[in-house]
Amino acid sequence: QPGFVEHVGERSGGVRFDHHHWLAFAGLAEAGVVLAASSDDPCAPVSPLWGAAKGASRRTSGGIDFEPGQAVPVDDWIEAYTRGAAFAGGQEHERGSITVAKRADLVVLDADVGGGDPCVAETWVAGACVFTRRDTAIS
Repeated sequence: QPGFVEHVGERSGGVRFDHHHWLAFAGLAEAGVVLAASSDDPCAPVSPLWGAAKGASRRTSGGIDFEPGQAVPVDDWIEAYTRGAAFAGGQEHERGSITVAKRADLVVLDADVGGGDPCVAETWVAGACVFTRRDTAIS
């Protein structure tokens, strides 16, 4: 849950450990663990784009750089929220990637996820468009 960078980073009081890391995302990924991102909704922010940004920057809203060596790129977080979450839930054969015969649940972003602040332009559920942002011109 990369969104915990905000909560734990702001409240840990600078406590560090000699042989352990807070939210050791990079260490887990380097060890071959499939990252599966999620939130603690409704008691924590649910936005995957916000969580991905926190996991990639390791910077809190208060400006604390919280163990930046454990950062994982935004693109990897998007995969963790999709393919990784499906794998963790035992649903990798029906969702988590855009593949023939899988459920077509997806979002279309209006920018490169690594290059700024993307917004959701469209949302698709089971192959049907259920949301289109009014000011979006997707080609």
